[in-house]
Amino acid sequence: MRKITQTLLLFAFAVCLAAGSAQAGQPVVTLKAATNNPKSSGHYQGLLIFKELVETRTKGAVGVELYSDAVLGDEEQMAEGMQMGTVDVMMAAAAKYANFVKEMDIYSPPYTFSSWEHLKAVLDSDVNKELEKKVLETTGDYYLGCLTDGVRNIFTRSEMKNLDALKGIKLRTMTGPNETAAFQALGVNPTPMAYTELYSALQTGVIDGAENSMTSIFGMKFFESCKFILRTKHCFLTLPFFISGIAVNKLPAEYRDIVIQAGRETCAKQIDMAIALDQENEKVLVGKYGVKITELSPEDHNRAVGMVASVLEANAKRIGMTDALAKIRAMAK
Repeated sequence: MRKITQTLLLFAFAVCLAAGSAQAGQPVVTLKAATNNPKSSGHYQGLLIFKELVETRTKGAVGVELYSDAVLGDEEQMAEGMQMGTVDVMMAAAAKYANFVKEMDIYSPPYTFSSWEHLKAVLDSDVNKELEKKVLETTGDYYLGCLTDGVRNIFTRSEMKNLDALKGIKLRTMTGPNETAAFQALGVNPTPMAYTELYSALQTGVIDGAENSMTSIFGMKFFESCKFILRTKHCFLTLPFFISGIAVNKLPAEYRDIVIQAGRETCAKQIDMAIALDQENEKVLVGKYGVKITELSPEDHNRAVGMVASVLEANAKRIGMTDALAKIRAMAK
């Protein structure tokens, strides 16, 4: 009886201590939220939104520490870290997280989305609900929605005026099979490499160009070697946003729904903010740094969509999401 009494007293003391810490402004639990991108990125701005929502709504009981510039690893390493408990909150390109949940690859091929309105409609659909279920079942992570860093275009060391000009150029792409296959279909020589190696590869001419958002081109200073952008609008970027199951379980029960809801609201707030930031960074690239943007003609755009259509279809079949692709395409009309 004495031991039971002592145990209960110690438990009560721990509860009181935790409550006292929260009241004193010290977090009871601190979440590590990470991105491999710099603080100037839309990725990091999303983490700032999440931090503010969580800390405000829990009155400081749950703290959020932010890590940028791949301090906690690249996207694959961060996703692995969520399984080990070393990373609590992160975002990754859909193609990267597909290494863990293959169905997430439905969002990765170029020309999956035709506009921001199309992307938002899909994120508010049954397709996205299905992905939430798949992520939780497969990894135990909570998929909260998608962030973005803007629309991706091709940027190069020399000017590319049309789709045919891209034939044979060495273009850095992400390592996912969809990206490689799609750019091969466009006649490009896709050259996968780590994002952290890209700046030097562009400077030395190891590759001819890459593809990314205006925000990333500006933030990573790719404009220093690449003064030309071909506005292909091939990727309205989805960055699936996650909190690990380990992180949710270590939260006091009364804060779990609050934190998860804060994550969902972060996605809704960040997308509009990131779109505006991407547009503003385009103005800076052109006005301050002399970057030249060439518009891809409507004819070339339609031709590019047709050239990669079979890649989208093969990908959907491979991951068992053929019906989902049909729904996505229907929402574009």
